[in-house]
Amino acid sequence: MAEKSLWVRWVQCYLIRKSSFWSVKENTSSGSWVWRKLLKLRGLAKLFIRKEVRNGECTSFWYDRWSRFDDLKETLGDRGPLELGVPDYYSVAEAKRNRRRRNHRVDILNQIEDEIRKLGDDREEDIVLWKHAEGKYRNMFSTSKTWDQIRSKKPVCVWHKAVWFSQSTPKYAFIMWLTLKERLQTTDRMQQWNGSINTTCTICNEAPESYAHLFFGCRYSGMVWRKLVEGLMSEDFTANWSELIVMVSKSWLTPIKTFILRYALQATMHTVWWERNARRHGEKPRDETTLIKIVDKFIRLKLLSQKGRGDYFEEGLITWFGAQPHT
Repeated sequence: MAEKSLWVRWVQCYLIRKSSFWSVKENTSSGSWVWRKLLKLRGLAKLFIRKEVRNGECTSFWYDRWSRFDDLKETLGDRGPLELGVPDYYSVAEAKRNRRRRNHRVDILNQIEDEIRKLGDDREEDIVLWKHAEGKYRNMFSTSKTWDQIRSKKPVCVWHKAVWFSQSTPKYAFIMWLTLKERLQTTDRMQQWNGSINTTCTICNEAPESYAHLFFGCRYSGMVWRKLVEGLMSEDFTANWSELIVMVSKSWLTPIKTFILRYALQATMHTVWWERNARRHGEKPRDETTLIKIVDKFIRLKLLSQKGRGDYFEEGLITWFGAQPHT
C-alpha cells in the first residue's frame, strides 16, 4: 500500500531522491513542518523497525537495520563506506551486485562481508518488521504495542474505576479527580500561599476545611450523604472518605448498585462543592433538605436517561426509589 501512495512517491522523488530517509539532514528547509517533524523522530522510530531482506532493492545497506549489526553507518562511522567500498546511498541489492568481496584487517568488516555473502537471490520484496516486544518483530504495525513500549509506565491507579466509569458525568468526575489528586482548592491548601486565610469550614464553621472534612466529615455534608445513600448501602454505610474510595473503586454488590453509588458520590461531591463556593461568595445558604433534593433529582434524571442502555440499567430507578425513605 505504501508503494502506491502518491505522498510516498512524491517524498521519495522530491525530498529523499537517491538518498535514504534515514540519511536526510534534519535541518533541511525542504518539505512541510510535518516532514521536518518526522525527521526529528527518526532516532526513536529506528528502534522499532527492522528489515527482512529478500531481493534487497528497498533496503538501505547503511541505514536500515537488516543485519545483526543493526545500523551499519552507526556501527562503522563515516569511514565505513570507504573501508567497505560501498557508497552510502547503496541498497543491499546494489552492495551485493556491484562489488566483490574484500579481505580486511578489521574483523568486523570481514563479518559484514560474510553477511553480504549469505544473502540469497530471492525475487520477493523486502519485508518491513515492526517491534511488538523486546526481541519480537512482526510484519504488521501495532499502535498499541508501540505505545506500550515508548510510554512511561507507572503503577495502575487503584481508584480509576471510581472516577472514570461508563455513563459518568464529566463535571462530576472532574471534581472527584481533583480531590483524589489533592488539587481541590480547599482552604487548607489555600493557606499554603496565604497564611492569613481563615481555614474554618465555610459550611459548618466547626472545623478546618479539608477534602476529607468536606467529603463527608462535615456535619452538613455528612447529613446530606447519609440521607441519600444510607438506604442503598444499609449496613455498609460509611461517611469516611478513605473507606468510601476503597468501596467505590471495586464492584460492589450488583452492577446497578455499584453504578448508583459511584454516581451518587460524584453528584454529591459536586453539589457540596458548589454549595461551599456559593457560601464563600456571599450567596444565600441552602439547608440540607434542599441540597438532598437537588442531588436526588440529578441521580433520577441520570437513571431515567439510561433506560434502554442495558438490562441492569432498567432496574436503576426501581433500585434508587426503593432505597429512598423520603420518596
